Amino acid sequence: MDREAHWDLFRTFEAVARLGTITAAAKALGLSQSTASRHLARLEELSGATLLLRDAPVRLTQRGEALLAALGPMVSAARSAQTALEAAQEPRGLVTITTVGEVVRWVLARGFASFAKSHPHIRLRILADNRVNSLAAGEADLAVRLVRPTEGDLVSKKLFTERYAFFVERSVELGAATPWVGLTGSLAEIPEQRHAERVFGERPARLLVEDVESLALAASAGLGVAILPKRLAARHEGLVEVQPEHLGIADTTPIASRDFWLVMHRSKQRVAKVRSVARWVEQCVHAQTI
Repeated sequence: MDREAHWDLFRTFEAVARLGTITAAAKALGLSQSTASRHLARLEELSGATLLLRDAPVRLTQRGEALLAALGPMVSAARSAQTALEAAQEPRGLVTITTVGEVVRWVLARGFASFAKSHPHIRLRILADNRVNSLAAGEADLAVRLVRPTEGDLVSKKLFTERYAFFVERSVELGAATPWVGLTGSLAEIPEQRHAERVFGERPARLLVEDVESLALAASAGLGVAILPKRLAARHEGLVEVQPEHLGIADTTPIASRDFWLVMHRSKQRVAKVRSVARWVEQCVHAQTI
């Protein structure tokens, strides 16, 4: 087997190890699941040993751990080589951004038309979910994250700070019996939801949803009080901010604010199309509030 074919096998193995499933790796690499499975089988055949256990997520064997460590410099070098090819080009081609859905809807969506007009040769691909995508491995070019990364060769810039408070529809009666609504699923562990669970104590939530926009709509419908971003709440005319003591809450600890960061791999700073998109994201933030 030639060296190029070997690299395809290595790349598939690295993606499966990083993303945890063959399905996710195949999607990230633009392969069919059957092709990705064949790559893994062929690589294990060449190595003469099992490299990973097909659990969910996959688990690497000792031989697989050794191979993954050896592939690290190769993956990094491949990403740097791709960056070098793109660095001198005019802004054109595909740029992938990963962020949460709320940022897409409240910040970026209003700028789509102007971006297309000013950058006709750049195509945007936006991954809107709560999963942290890998910038180092090239799964995305830019990320808007709620946590500033501390590992990897990444650079970050603070975009804005979001502040939170208790909000309720103005006609809801306030007191120790006021119901509350909150978040669940992939957002169950974020600081705002943990704060709500702590201060409401034994008072169960009337409704739990998996996105902040639905949470605001539930509060606007009078279903209960919710912890919401102040800028989002301002979009709903019927919502008013209330103090915790008006809700029978003894714990008046302030709700922590959260910073949003624009993050990219250091090598991407030299790529014209990525720089152009990064500037556009900043302009979207400065032009409007969320």
